[in-house]
Amino acid sequence: MGYWLDGGTGIKEAAEQALLGTDDDIRTFLTDAPAIQQVDDRVDASRVVNAGGPAVREAAKAALQGTPADVEAFLDTGWKAPQEQDQRVDASRVVNFGGPGVQDAGKAALLGTPEDVKQFLEVDQYTAQEADNRVEVSKLYSSGGTNVKAAAKLALQGTPDDILEFLDVGQFVARNRDQEYATIAELTDQAEKAGKQAEEATDKAEEASAKAVAAAALALEAAEKAAKETEAAKNDANRASLKANQAADAARAAAEASQQAIGAANAANASARRASLAAAQTASAAASAAEAAGRASNAAYAAGTDKNKAQAARDRAAEARKAGELAKKSAKAAEQAGKASLAAADAAAASRSATGNADKAAAAADQAADYADAAGGSSSEARAAAAETRRHAAEANRAANAAEALARRSATAANEARDAANSAATHAENAADAADEAAEHAGEAADQAAEAAKQAAAAKAAADTATAAVTTAQKTFDLARETETEDLKTRTDAGVESAMTQKAAADTFTVDLSKTVVEGQAIVDDTKALTLEASKPDTDQAAIAAKGRAVALRALKYFGSWRKDAATEALSGTDADVITYLKTGWDQAVTDETRQQVSDIASGSPYEAVRTAATAALNGTDQQILDFYTTGQYEAGNADYRVAVSKLYNDGGPGVRDAAKAALEDGSAQALAGFLNSGQYAALQADERVTASKLYNEGGPEVKAAAKIALAGSADEVHAFVDAGQYMADREDQLAINHVAQVDRLIAEGQEIAANARRNSHLAAQAAFEAKGAAADAEKAKNDAAQSATDAAGYAADADKAADRAETSAKQAKTSATTARAAADRANQSSIDAEESAAQAEFSAQYAHNSAREAKQSADEAKQSALDAGKSKDEAENLASAAWKDVTAKRAAEEAEMRREAAELRERQREQDAKPKCYIPMNRDNLPPCALTGQELVFPGIDPTLKAIVWEVLGLNDARDCIKDPSIGKCALAAMSILPVGKLKALKSLGKIDDIVEATRVGKLAKCVKPLGRSLTRSAPVPCVPWITGKLPAAEETGLNETLAHLDAGTVPSGPTATKWGTKFKNWSGDLPGAKGPNSPYKEYRVANPYGDSAGALRIVKNTDTGETYYTWTHYGDSGNPPFVQIR
Repeated sequence: MGYWLDGGTGIKEAAEQALLGTDDDIRTFLTDAPAIQQVDDRVDASRVVNAGGPAVREAAKAALQGTPADVEAFLDTGWKAPQEQDQRVDASRVVNFGGPGVQDAGKAALLGTPEDVKQFLEVDQYTAQEADNRVEVSKLYSSGGTNVKAAAKLALQGTPDDILEFLDVGQFVARNRDQEYATIAELTDQAEKAGKQAEEATDKAEEASAKAVAAAALALEAAEKAAKETEAAKNDANRASLKANQAADAARAAAEASQQAIGAANAANASARRASLAAAQTASAAASAAEAAGRASNAAYAAGTDKNKAQAARDRAAEARKAGELAKKSAKAAEQAGKASLAAADAAAASRSATGNADKAAAAADQAADYADAAGGSSSEARAAAAETRRHAAEANRAANAAEALARRSATAANEARDAANSAATHAENAADAADEAAEHAGEAADQAAEAAKQAAAAKAAADTATAAVTTAQKTFDLARETETEDLKTRTDAGVESAMTQKAAADTFTVDLSKTVVEGQAIVDDTKALTLEASKPDTDQAAIAAKGRAVALRALKYFGSWRKDAATEALSGTDADVITYLKTGWDQAVTDETRQQVSDIASGSPYEAVRTAATAALNGTDQQILDFYTTGQYEAGNADYRVAVSKLYNDGGPGVRDAAKAALEDGSAQALAGFLNSGQYAALQADERVTASKLYNEGGPEVKAAAKIALAGSADEVHAFVDAGQYMADREDQLAINHVAQVDRLIAEGQEIAANARRNSHLAAQAAFEAKGAAADAEKAKNDAAQSATDAAGYAADADKAADRAETSAKQAKTSATTARAAADRANQSSIDAEESAAQAEFSAQYAHNSAREAKQSADEAKQSALDAGKSKDEAENLASAAWKDVTAKRAAEEAEMRREAAELRERQREQDAKPKCYIPMNRDNLPPCALTGQELVFPGIDPTLKAIVWEVLGLNDARDCIKDPSIGKCALAAMSILPVGKLKALKSLGKIDDIVEATRVGKLAKCVKPLGRSLTRSAPVPCVPWITGKLPAAEETGLNETLAHLDAGTVPSGPTATKWGTKFKNWSGDLPGAKGPNSPYKEYRVANPYGDSAGALRIVKNTDTGETYYTWTHYGDSGNPPFVQIR
């Protein structure tokens, strides 16, 4: 059973086949299990590689080249040290690209522990970045104009988001209001920042590409191995099926690698986009430098003819020389951005290796499916995985090709901007030298005509350089726009592919869940039929008992609490016990379960009237309790239901309003409850699809893309988009518009500068022609200068219009951001509500199970005591029944208080375990890892609690419909809410190696359970003891093994003294998972100083429900409670 609970794809299926077979099948499975697990482990390792950095990849490769034990050791703890190395590299990278505060925090973390480095990467770098941002705003406040000062002051009084908003958008809008042009120094600074961002994006592209290549290669190896083993199993349909499924799992791992390759393409696009922006800013700086050169040339001529203008010439020379220096600096930034863009192109090209291997893995999965078909096994999973992997690979390949091409073009543009800047710098320096020389010899020009011609030629060269630079800026910006379009297409197509995969998984989950409803009803019907048959006098009791065992086994797997315990007791007894189970045990379990469910309602219903009525019903007969459960609860809640339905009617969309109206007009409690439990969700899904479709048709590019992705996915994704995602997408659209407007303004300013440079050139030419006496030429030059002045005025007007567009879009972006944050807060609260609802359901199930266990124990003890006292069997049975009822009544009376205490504990835990914030800068090209990683769907197990709830809200006929078509509205319950225990949960980040390892077979085998409550007050968590792999000191290992042997044998040790043996461990501090206090399922077995005093007292704690067993030695963990280590 442990293999089935914790195993990977192959071992889980093999275990299930064995459990349904004979004893020989079990023995064969146990023999084959290690070999089956090896394939699962190798696929798991490839997934870790897909998430890990270079050191993790190398460690994984080394393990995979070794023995199966090496792979298992890697998945157990072998990934941890390499992961710490990779985190140090990541932290160093952040320090390299960060501001002063980020650098200081990063350096301090790198001098500390691995936990310090992790804390820096996940939280502290963003806190430090917020401080750096405040410093940056303060600088702008000091140097800015009136409007910049006002906007900066307002930002500094606001939140970190307000500060970031000012840096990304607000400062430019305020500068527009101050009528300030970006200086060449500011342009150079912006170019340098864009160049660093391009380098950072390139690093991400290279890392993502390396991950994808390594992971895809390993996944291909596993897929091909599974395909060969499928072929070898040609005479065994079951084994061929499980091997085909392992091939499918490996193919999906290759598909995940393709998603990583798409990430490499996205990062390459980001690098190209930032390189293009650096090029545009550099070209604008070049135009400014060229204009400064023209002004210096004109000043040189003026000084040559008039000694009073010497100082002006010196001033223009200084300006030109400074402009030349900055232009060179900007040129270097553009050159670095170009190099980064080329490296990103190479990374995108390299990632194509991953897509090639993904295609091969898909082919292996198809081949495995063919072999499974030939063996008479199941092949659908493998074929679906192959098709899915090919889709992901095709999109990754397309994205890589496009990203590579654009990145190379961006590199070329950056180099052109570099050349323009260097040329402008040369002109500026030459003009500065000439102006300085003219100042030294002011008024001494002997040949004014020659001097005028010389300076006119210099001015014309500078003007031509400025014009060419602006043309380059426009071209590079056009390329940046093209890159943004490709980036959006890549993100959209990849998102659609991922959404389709998630929807397929959601549909499978819905079908499986719906099948449980049908199976549950079948168990009920079969049990009733056997009960009738067992009551006939001439029935073959042995044959009925055999059938009864079969149906009890089904009940054991399907139901929870009372019916499960009744089935367990029957299966562990004689044929007579099974007959008793069929005749009375089943009905009694149903009665007890109904009582428990009514008790749950009494303590957990959101409606006071229902809780009061439930409490009263519990004082009645079994029939009265049943009547309340089937109809009474709805009648009691009728008024509350009407209020809830009316609220949904007022707040809902057209479909929800229509469904709510129909329920209100019907008026019956069943209709109202039916709408609240299920009808509203189907109607909501329909409404949200209509809304999403409308947004797709009418929204901007980002909204359209987000809507397309959502509509390709499950109902849950559509809901998330409509509820919150649309607003963030709209904000991104507005930011994109703002960005375009700002660069349009930059280009227009550059064109104005170039036009003024041409004007200066024509004025210089006019002076030269006048000196020569060429009046006609002088007049033409004068007219050309006037036209250039007119052009400059037109470009200035264009810059103003662009500034107005930027201001409008900035306001809209701010509004969208406010709406998006509010929607995100609502979504977060909904998530908390969902978790709490699920926890309440889990509490009910656990409480019921514990109640059943305690009632049985009390009844057994009462019966045995009566028999020991010489009472008759009937008297003993009556006393046992009374004890049973006494326990159930007491447990029901205690439930409300225990439920309240559990809820309070969860609330405290939520506050203590608040998840680190994912800090997402407004700048889309600088997202943190938590926002860039892909997502993996993790579905909840279909446990008895979930089965019971879905049976309530999805009737038998609806369940049958959902098996046929899981996409229809009413079936969205399974993927969307199920009150909401069945919600698709734990969208775990693929960047979190810890999460991936935890989900593997090896990750589930042994884990250190740290005390939750007390350890939170310490400066560092309690370390897991290093003996988790079984390498205890010899004496301690002997003591542990001998104590476990006593526990298994049911004996009490007498050598080392048993100070506590089989006593209740109430788990008050939440040291272990599960209920606390009287509800705790744990018993403690403590032995004092088993072998001398060195080891301290040994404690073993066992979960009596699941068999999970933990141990700890009290001398470990000197800073507080020692951690428990799970050993079974």
